[in-house]
Amino acid sequence: MAPVKPDLLIVGAGVIGLMAGYEAAKRGARVDIMERNAQAGREASWAAAGFLRQRITTDDPYGWLAQTSMQAYPRLAAELMDASGIDPEYRACGGLQIALTEASRESLRRLAEFQQSRGVSVEWMEPRGVVEMEPLLTPNSLGGCFYPGDAQIRPPRFLRALASAFERLGGKIHLGEAAVRLLFEKDRCVGAEAETHERRAQTTLLAAGCWSGELAERAGLFLPARPVRGQVLRMEAPPGALSRVVSAEETYLAQRADGTFIVGATVEEAGFDKSVTAEGVERLRTGAFRAAPGLKGGRVLQAWAGLRPAPARRYPYIGELRPGLWVATGHYKVGWLLAPATARIIADGILTGETPVPLDDFNPERDR
Repeated sequence: MAPVKPDLLIVGAGVIGLMAGYEAAKRGARVDIMERNAQAGREASWAAAGFLRQRITTDDPYGWLAQTSMQAYPRLAAELMDASGIDPEYRACGGLQIALTEASRESLRRLAEFQQSRGVSVEWMEPRGVVEMEPLLTPNSLGGCFYPGDAQIRPPRFLRALASAFERLGGKIHLGEAAVRLLFEKDRCVGAEAETHERRAQTTLLAAGCWSGELAERAGLFLPARPVRGQVLRMEAPPGALSRVVSAEETYLAQRADGTFIVGATVEEAGFDKSVTAEGVERLRTGAFRAAPGLKGGRVLQAWAGLRPAPARRYPYIGELRPGLWVATGHYKVGWLLAPATARIIADGILTGETPVPLDDFNPERDR
């Protein structure tokens, strides 16, 4: 008897691939995931700082992605914890974006007024209010924006919970199995090929982050996703030092449940090089100490880097590229923010033939 084909084959077990697989499996689909690494989610998803900061104010499908995803996180985190027994450390902690120069103060004030006009929950804080809210921050701040809806998750824990919940639904993750080629019969995609074997499916989802572009190119498809390196630090900090996610210029800070600080993240065009550099570490330390002088003296406990999948312009790439082939990549810095709604689009589109929003804006052909 011929083996039963899965309904869906996903290439890539990052947060986008895992969440799409989980959503499809919840609806009864048979789902297989091919993952090149020995663990699921060990690329950009694992390396991310895990800050959920909804700043997208458009009323178009991109805005729908951001708003729908942000609203989904409380329920999703609780659902994954119940299913897996792993706490993904979702915390609706709120966020502060502070100004350290007169130019950024004026820019942030204008931004707050615009965001308020578009329905974003944001409050302007004068310098005294910033320090009263977060005493660890520099007394030299010139004010800032308070976003009560900001949140954070801990990516490694969230990924483990998501993978476990997916597998409990019958989903299969094939670790150490890198896809080297997409398989086509005539114009229809029928799966993907690894080094030693093929996996076939009724529908294939290409969700391999910044490696998606290479696989698409081998199939003669246009998908201009490229890697952009981001370095992140984990630092010592006093317990209870920071309650909210903080951004100051190009530096982002948050305190985890274990008390350590996460400091992120650089933006570097370095190809597929995931090296941690002395220059990157020093840039992050300097930015952290400028925003929060109370961190000085705190040791760097860990430094790492990930490769974000960046699109040619603004929008991620989501949709059906060819019969039987869907794509979800190019989410860049907002992969975690946009993942739940992206998964819903993929599951709806593949399993029902309809999507909750039009996908024209997410077609890679617009960037040709």
